[in-house]
Amino acid sequence: MVKITLKNWTLHSDETNVLIPANVPGDITYDLFQAGVIPNPYVDMNYKAAEKYLRQDFDYTSTFDVAEVKEGKKYYLVLDGVDTFAEVFLDGVLIGKTENMFLKYRFDITNQVKEGGCSHSLKIRMKSTLKAMDEIDCKDYFATFNLPRIFLRKAQCHFGWDWAPNLPGYGIWQEAYVLEENEQQIENVNYLAHLDGGVVFSVELNYNIRSKVDNYGKVREEGTVFLDDKIRVSVGDESQTVSVTGRKNVVNLFIAEPKLWYPRGYGEHPLYDYKVELIRGGEVVDEKAGRLAFRTVELLQAPIDKNRVGYSFLINGKKVFVKGSNWVPTECFSGIATDEKYKMLISRAVDANLNLLRVWGGGLYEKDIFYDLCDENGLMVWQDFMFACSDIPEDDGAFVQNTLKEIEYQIKRLRVHPSIVYWCGSNEKTGSYGLCVSHGDFFVNVILQGFIYNLDKTRPIVGQSPVSLTDVGNDVTSGEAHHNSFEASLEKGIENYRELVSQKSVPFISECAIMGPCSVESFKKFFTKDILWPMNDTWVDRLSDNPYASILMPFCQREKYYASRLYGEIESIEEFVAKGMTVHAECMRAEVEFARSSAECSGFLNWMYNDIWPTATWAIVDYYGEPKQVYYQMKKSYAPVLATFVRNIKGEYELSLVNDTFSTVRFEVEYGCKKIDGTPVWKKSAVEMVGENGVYRVKIGQNEKDTPTDCYLYIIGNANGKEIDLIWSPFTWRGVNFESDYQITTEQITDTKGVITISANKFAKSVFLSFNDNYKFTFSDNYLDIEAGREKTVTVEAKEAFDVKNVKVSDISSFSKKVSK
Repeated sequence: MVKITLKNWTLHSDETNVLIPANVPGDITYDLFQAGVIPNPYVDMNYKAAEKYLRQDFDYTSTFDVAEVKEGKKYYLVLDGVDTFAEVFLDGVLIGKTENMFLKYRFDITNQVKEGGCSHSLKIRMKSTLKAMDEIDCKDYFATFNLPRIFLRKAQCHFGWDWAPNLPGYGIWQEAYVLEENEQQIENVNYLAHLDGGVVFSVELNYNIRSKVDNYGKVREEGTVFLDDKIRVSVGDESQTVSVTGRKNVVNLFIAEPKLWYPRGYGEHPLYDYKVELIRGGEVVDEKAGRLAFRTVELLQAPIDKNRVGYSFLINGKKVFVKGSNWVPTECFSGIATDEKYKMLISRAVDANLNLLRVWGGGLYEKDIFYDLCDENGLMVWQDFMFACSDIPEDDGAFVQNTLKEIEYQIKRLRVHPSIVYWCGSNEKTGSYGLCVSHGDFFVNVILQGFIYNLDKTRPIVGQSPVSLTDVGNDVTSGEAHHNSFEASLEKGIENYRELVSQKSVPFISECAIMGPCSVESFKKFFTKDILWPMNDTWVDRLSDNPYASILMPFCQREKYYASRLYGEIESIEEFVAKGMTVHAECMRAEVEFARSSAECSGFLNWMYNDIWPTATWAIVDYYGEPKQVYYQMKKSYAPVLATFVRNIKGEYELSLVNDTFSTVRFEVEYGCKKIDGTPVWKKSAVEMVGENGVYRVKIGQNEKDTPTDCYLYIIGNANGKEIDLIWSPFTWRGVNFESDYQITTEQITDTKGVITISANKFAKSVFLSFNDNYKFTFSDNYLDIEAGREKTVTVEAKEAFDVKNVKVSDISSFSKKVSK
């Protein structure tokens, strides 16, 4: 196979006579920004300046040469991803069209290519998505945010969401190239790996040596003549060669004592390289390679009690607790997402003790690098199909035909990844929350699920999220639910958050949505100085609102309202960030730790993990890659072994010891109550053996009513020898007056690694460590709570050299910088 990558692209619009360099992969809007035609669409409300160009057609043009046209070879123009509508011309001749962002396109150009020395011209005319939408009849359909979007096979969040702008960029978003291939090829490879080491490879070719026979036994068409072709499959030192028997072929291999793949926190995640070769006359004429893993996945729905049904994932027959987050596209402009950003975000997920990422249905089927990294790092993937918060036009034949091509392509592409453990047909399809008549139930429950099952029988399949066994998809008595107490706390008071959390124990929480701001440094990158503070119309535009909310309030005002109600009035951007981040972290902590402390719950996913553009709402890692305060709290709350406190429905506090591993853990702890100045109020001790996937809870003899607001609870000790050190406020630190009284010492370990120690004379709240371009640094911990008379040490690393003495330190009470010593 010979691959010719197409380069030196230009973009041109007849309407405005724009002629600029283009990037492929890339996006037209981003190229316009880079060329100075439009301002940075990520700053203030500049994105609105792009609409003029989003309503224009643009021509991508390039040229290529084929050095030698070989007899018996086939030549294809391959477009791995086009967003969305395009006409493709080769040397002025229309060779095909595109209409689906989620498909790979291959155009046979064998009869058009010429020998070297003859340059071929390629033009890809991108048709305006917005103009196409103007022609759509949406009568009798429903969707949030934008209605015509539901007829387009394009990332739905491109048309605006409560965390994304209405900025439907378009262009060639994945690679474009010319391939020289043998006419006979391996079309697809799939495998089924058994825990005993047996592997069944299914190898599908693009030709058939069998004769086609009709119902009466009459030969209607002769098969091809390659009767001596062989298929060789290799995994490590094991290899098996068989004769080609037809278009579909089966090859079995046996791996002795296979190492099983487990998600993070439950074991290792080994991968085995495999190679499949098509051999003719002793020569390899085509091959495909990949990686496999030995693992099984099941969905267990078993009774919890008389009224509830559990929802548990079993990996290799063992129940695991899912600790996850919802993943959205990393960029508004899909073509500019870099491998480096994927690596950084996955690395952050690993460091935060996540073991699952849900690829949310309003975004896109992710690039190969995402799934490869998840395979390697033991991150399970919940894979939605790309439908979200709307009807699905199942009565539109062209739409269904287009979509089924996409689904077949994506399943065949993704089913080889062991990280994928769950297929989900859609997100919050109309009808999820009640007995609503809607379009799309038959599509997701029958057509889509049947299509998936036909192509992959190895994973659980559901039609939508949330899902239950009753008429209501979001019924918390079974299945999985989108559930939190954040919305209710707007009506009943954020100060009652723990009480609200304690009222329901949910079998599986797939979206827990809580919001909070990003860092001041990040705010300054997307809001200019005049916009930065106080809040204004640009804030309201950027931090929008949610159509599901019972009380409509712009997110920026909501974040400020929650923070000021808990921690006092807010007069600056620094104060807003410090207090708003603390609300985000404390509320998420209450939700996560209550779920993990419930023996009935088997999974928790927050909404959401990352941002599609610079903003300040749901994500725990912001657009630039900087973790928020909630990230560091979730890292602690998601630790495989956890010691904490929870509030029960009666207002009593309970010590909770949680073990999400396959081994018994011995907890030896001291726990008690202190005043904010460090004065002990009471203390107790416990030694408990907590079994595999076990929870131990005991009332501590104290409740909310008899706990002064200047007190907090603590736990110190160890779990199987590993240190436990935890503090917990029953009131989420409401009403406490903190002071900035601590010392900082630093130590440079290497050019790219340092250690920072904070010694607190008085209780220090949310001590924040930062450097310029803080997103480039990785901290072992941050936003630290430190008891009076104690100290904490943080390790900080970066890819480039830095001076650890340049650390800046602030906290919730001072917002002032400390001088390193």
